[in-house]
Amino acid sequence: MHISDGLMAPVIWIAGMAIALAFVALAFRRVERRLEDRTVPYMAILAAGIFLAQMLNFPIIGGTTGHLIGAALAVALLGPWGAIAIIFTILVIQSLVFGDGGITALGLNTLNMAVIGSLAAWGVIRLTPKRYKLPGIAVAAWAAVFLGATACAIELALSHAIDPSYGIDGIIALPSMMGLHSVIGIGEAIITTSVIAFLAKVAPETLGMAQEKAKGEFDAT
Repeated sequence: MHISDGLMAPVIWIAGMAIALAFVALAFRRVERRLEDRTVPYMAILAAGIFLAQMLNFPIIGGTTGHLIGAALAVALLGPWGAIAIIFTILVIQSLVFGDGGITALGLNTLNMAVIGSLAAWGVIRLTPKRYKLPGIAVAAWAAVFLGATACAIELALSHAIDPSYGIDGIIALPSMMGLHSVIGIGEAIITTSVIAFLAKVAPETLGMAQEKAKGEFDAT
């Protein structure tokens, strides 16, 4: 759901940039406080995997694209703040090096995929009873994709409402983005749960480490 330059009304992308940077700054602060030597390799490998997954995208309409996000997987392994940090880093590289997503739209792309996607996934995972953790991760992966796409659609609609030369009419943006990403979310749920189930068998300590790190993340100041 990368947004390109020139698609959004200035007031929308400026507001998105401000909100996203506030969350990113907080995320890097929390990650720095809790960063451990054994965490760094996991973050690097996970970032590389999500980066490759996000590069496999396809056009939807009016300059936006659909693809896997990886927010729920990152949250399950690193907690919400770690997920926000690495997905933001991925988006920066994609924007500056590969031209995938506009520079002025970086804030909105970060808000939709890194912030909303990660926090939505974390909220679902936290509310899921432990005995249903794997199904909960599947729902979290779907919710991260769907809610991120919904936010993108609303931004497109608001931009068009402010100035018809920007964005996409909500009548088109909302059903196309939400409908397609509700299907993409199923694919993301399958991939995410498959990876988590595999790690639970071959490297369960990675999941345990993630739970230890994430347990008090929202309590830190």
